[in-house]
Amino acid sequence: MEAPDEATRSRRWTHAAGPRYWWHRLPGMDFVPPVYSDLTEAEWKIVRAWYEETDRSGVIGECAVPLVSLLHGLVMGNRIARIVQLGTCAGYSSLLLGFMLRRMNAPNGLFTLDLDPELCALTRRWLERAGLTNFVTVAEGNSLDPNSLAAAQAHFRGEPEMILLDSSHEYGATVRELDLWYPALQMGGLLLLHDVSRFAEEFDVTAQGGVRRAFDEWREKNPQAEAICLNGESRTMDLPRPPYKDACGLGIIYKAEVQVPE
Repeated sequence: MEAPDEATRSRRWTHAAGPRYWWHRLPGMDFVPPVYSDLTEAEWKIVRAWYEETDRSGVIGECAVPLVSLLHGLVMGNRIARIVQLGTCAGYSSLLLGFMLRRMNAPNGLFTLDLDPELCALTRRWLERAGLTNFVTVAEGNSLDPNSLAAAQAHFRGEPEMILLDSSHEYGATVRELDLWYPALQMGGLLLLHDVSRFAEEFDVTAQGGVRRAFDEWREKNPQAEAICLNGESRTMDLPRPPYKDACGLGIIYKAEVQVPE
């Protein structure tokens, strides 16, 4: 039998208020998803404490269950052990990816980058508390700076297998990030962009079309890259959703090997 807390875990959020708990309030989601049920009791206590602290402080902006569950399958199903994350926020995905990397015995598997020194410090504190500093490195820096790319490459002594782009959400910055980081991706690697939907365009403080416009234009200019967009046409969190539940949308770019005609 499951221990009481193992059986409930994230089910406690089924009736929780606040926008960050939207997935747990969806019909049929009164269960514990594998990203949480897979955790040890000690790891789950860290995640629960992280939620409690960030609820109090209001430092909210993490990805939700649909995206982190997709990452869970990709990373652990394929032992992806060289991951770059552009945009650390308060450390939610860094913690969960760190737990995955520790389970796979893949040290130094995540290089996460953020421009905000306070968010970097917050994430480091939680990683230390979770005992994940051997698996996750937090770097303070600008994702548009070639020196940040060089630092990531030096960290892995090679090419990243996967890049998660979830930083400023600005159109211009996202275009420059794609141009800088995609060439550094391993052949056959994946670049994932959060917030590619029309709903998420409002996250762009420059009001120039956000990640959605950057993703669309970059795809047109780089037809050699295989790409798909999930929920790109979502305009609200309130409408019924297709199988991928996140209304913020997800762009997936696969760096396919270019076939040279004989």
